Amino acid sequence: VQTGLVYAVEFSHRSGRDLINMAKTRPNIIPIIEDARHPLKYRMMVGMVDCVFADVAQPDQARIIALNSHYFLKNGGHYVISIKANCIDSTVAAEVVFGKERQKLAEEGLKPQEQLTLEPYERDHAVVVGTYRAAATKA
Repeated sequence: VQTGLVYAVEFSHRSGRDLINMAKTRPNIIPIIEDARHPLKYRMMVGMVDCVFADVAQPDQARIIALNSHYFLKNGGHYVISIKANCIDSTVAAEVVFGKERQKLAEEGLKPQEQLTLEPYERDHAVVVGTYRAAATKA
């Protein structure tokens, strides 16, 4: 991204150090060294965004992107999530895991629009792209 702000949340200290160094040459990247599971810890630094991208390799990654989307993603905004089936459940076929994750996303207002597997580059990985519809608030 050449224009606009990119808020990059990284929990690992080593990767966080790399992120901070890279951000020194990219003034539009705001590095945030925090756990994406706890967006309240960095909410004061992040505004509403057009897109959320998640590549976290965690069993609860659908919950993580949903939580961050509820806080920061504009209604009608887009999301991209990289799903690593073996990080979620290595006992079932990858397609089953992908389907369950898409369902979790949909239940959180993250409507999947497209899924692409990363074969032959990465085994049992998929990227899901979709749009966000915030739940209607009761008056």
